[in-house]
Amino acid sequence: MFGRVDKTKTKHRQFVDSVRIDELIEIKIKECERENDLCMISTSNRLQKKYGNEPVNRVLSRLSQKSI
Repeated sequence: MFGRVDKTKTKHRQFVDSVRIDELIEIKIKECERENDLCMISTSNRLQKKYGNEPVNRVLSRLSQKSI
């Protein structure tokens, strides 16, 4: 029951989960941008409360680099 765990699977699962979270954040930001022509601060703050500062900032910076 509490035997050894394959750490590579755990790390892979964490990576996959973080990628999924990034995709969800990106989708929500793009929806907001479509409606308002830019990402609203309230949307960004709401996403930061739900998912944390680091993932939201990472997605925002990645999206801003794409738009340049």
